[in-house]
Amino acid sequence: MSDIGKNCDNQCNSVKNSCENIFAKCFFSLPPKQFSLLSSLIGILLIDNLDLDQQNALGNFIVNVGQAILTSAAQAQTLQNNNSQNDYIRKQIQILKQQIDMLEKQLDS
Repeated sequence: MSDIGKNCDNQCNSVKNSCENIFAKCFFSLPPKQFSLLSSLIGILLIDNLDLDQQNALGNFIVNVGQAILTSAAQAQTLQNNNSQNDYIRKQIQILKQQIDMLEKQLDS
């Protein structure tokens, strides 16, 4: 690929990433009520011109996507909490070791 083609690809990727970042920033900064309202509006718009079977299939698909995201987030949070708890325990052990050292110094004095 020529330098011009690579440069064009880089610019397109940069614009795409910039648009995705702006969308994510706006999407995830919505207040709870507006966030819920947006999801309801999108749901209503998606069911236009769909029969009942299609609505069921699409609804189940979206629920499954949401469940996968929630499962992933829950596992990540569990691992993060375990790491935080381990860090806390390590700090407590360090404090106890320092206290033991101080007590040993007092005994040796």
